[in-house]
Amino acid sequence: MTEHKNRILIVEDEVLIAFSVKRMLEPFFLSEIAHDYEEAKLLLSHKLFDLVLIDISLSGEKTGLDLAQFINDNISIPFIFTTALTDPGTLEKVTDLKPSAYLSKPVENVNLITAINLALANQDNIFKIEIGKQVYYFQSKDFLFAEADHIYVEIYLKSGKNQILRTTMSYLEEVFPSKYFKRINRSVAVNPYHISKIVNDKLYLEDKVFKISKHF
Repeated sequence: MTEHKNRILIVEDEVLIAFSVKRMLEPFFLSEIAHDYEEAKLLLSHKLFDLVLIDISLSGEKTGLDLAQFINDNISIPFIFTTALTDPGTLEKVTDLKPSAYLSKPVENVNLITAINLALANQDNIFKIEIGKQVYYFQSKDFLFAEADHIYVEIYLKSGKNQILRTTMSYLEEVFPSKYFKRINRSVAVNPYHISKIVNDKLYLEDKVFKISKHF
C-alpha cells in the first residue's frame, strides 16, 4: 500500500497562480483546483478533502469568505486563506471565520507547506468511544472498517490492533467522526480514505470487497 497523502483543495480564480500553488504541493499532497465558489462547493460536497486553500477575492458573486462560512457550517475541515488584502476590515472578517492560517500573496513555498502541516497536525484525529465503563481510543486514519455481528462490532485497524466492541453500528455512527465513518450496508461501515475503488455495487478496501446497499 502507498502512504496516505492528505488531499488539498486549491480555490483560486487566477489560473497561473492556481497551478503554481499546485506545483508547490505536488511533492507532499494530492491536490485539485477550483476557480470559484460554486465549483469549490460542488467538489467539497462530492469528494473528501483534508484542507482547503482559499483565495479571498474570488470572481463571481460569492467570495472566499462565503466559502469559508460554507465549510464551517457543513464540513468542518481546516482552511487557510491566501490573499493580497491586508486592510483592517478584511482582517476582522477573516478572524471571525477562524481559519487555520492567513498567508499574504505571493505565497512562499516554505510558508505554505509549514502552514498546511501545522493545520493538519492540529486536527483532532484521536477520538474516544465510551461503552459502559470501558473507554477506547482510536486514531481516525488508522480505522479501516467496522463489521457488525449480532451484539458485537469488530473495528478493523490498519495497525492490526483490531477491537471487538459490545455495541451497535448506530451508536458508532453517532460517535465516530462522520468524515471517517460511512455506512455502506446494514452491517458494515468504512473509512472513505482507504477505499481503493467502487465498481457498481462493490466497494474495494484493502484486500476486502463489500456490497453497497441502496438503502445507505
